Amino acid sequence: MERMCRTHGPTRRPLGCRLLTLVVGWALSGCNHLVLEPILVVPTNQPVPYSARVQLAEVGAYLVQSGATMIADPSLQNHVIAKVPSAERAQPQWEEAIREYVLGRRTFRQVVKEGPADLSMTLRVFIYVDPSTSFTFNHIYVAKVDGALRDPHSGRVLLDYVGTGQAVGAVSRGGQEDDREPINRAVRAALNDLFGKLEQDKRWQHL
Repeated sequence: MERMCRTHGPTRRPLGCRLLTLVVGWALSGCNHLVLEPILVVPTNQPVPYSARVQLAEVGAYLVQSGATMIADPSLQNHVIAKVPSAERAQPQWEEAIREYVLGRRTFRQVVKEGPADLSMTLRVFIYVDPSTSFTFNHIYVAKVDGALRDPHSGRVLLDYVGTGQAVGAVSRGGQEDDREPINRAVRAALNDLFGKLEQDKRWQHL
């Protein structure tokens, strides 16, 4: 591998070498937690007349193949090349930050942390980082939030939603500190998208 990465003069490193360096950087940056910062939110004018218990079932951050966000395949999971453990390790903090977001948004009549509620809401957050074509353009951060509302007694899914968000990062990234701001912006946009859809859903009238 050392012979592959060695260059002479101004020659650029091969794509495989640059990709390996990027993946190693992500693995090293996973030693710390990736914090989801408090999200400022305007209360909705379309609240749902039910209480809900909100739980974060999964959070994951992934590096995808260069340029994956520019192709037609809607499933970025098909193009993952590395997983970043820093977001996973911070799941309790993320769950609390998202719960505070839902409280501030006032989507539900009441958000219940423990005890019975009318609904159970399960969220899954996925973050994909695209180093962009040829590693010469800005990194693209895509967040996807899956949300399912269930009957807390039977576990049956009543309604489900998907929210997406995107943010642009730097051309060159050195680790977690470069990821923090664009990841937070992408997740914020995805949460706004998901809860906006939920609040405007006419199907609530038939539950």
